[in-house]
Amino acid sequence: MSIMKWDPLKDLFYMEKHIDKLISKSFKEQSNNWSPVVDIIENDNIIILSAELAGVNEDDMEVNISEGILSISGVKKSLKEEYSSDDYFYKIESVSGKFCRSFAIPANINTSAVKALLKDGVLKIILQKTNKQNSKTIKIKSE
Repeated sequence: MSIMKWDPLKDLFYMEKHIDKLISKSFKEQSNNWSPVVDIIENDNIIILSAELAGVNEDDMEVNISEGILSISGVKKSLKEEYSSDDYFYKIESVSGKFCRSFAIPANINTSAVKALLKDGVLKIILQKTNKQNSKTIKIKSE
């Protein structure tokens, strides 16, 4: 008769793996979306919007300005796509899936001068302000 040595750590990883599968399956059914963290800074000349997009390739994201709305959208691929199905993942906490963030921008932005730079996983969008006033005072007439 052989004696089996109990390995509580192995059992714990086994349980965690199966619990994570159940939880991730239920979340996956709900949604595969996430939202990047964004900082917005403004001075007299520019507005800078910085979005944390570590792990997102330049080709997998898009910046769009339309009708006073700046949108950042794209997709972050799962780490599982880079490995074989034989690999065992103990834990995956990184987010993946589609994302989209939209922001109203002021009317005095020069949309033809907008710059988008990706460096070290941070997308920096620089919005140049113009001196043009897009407001108009309307004189009221009595009838």
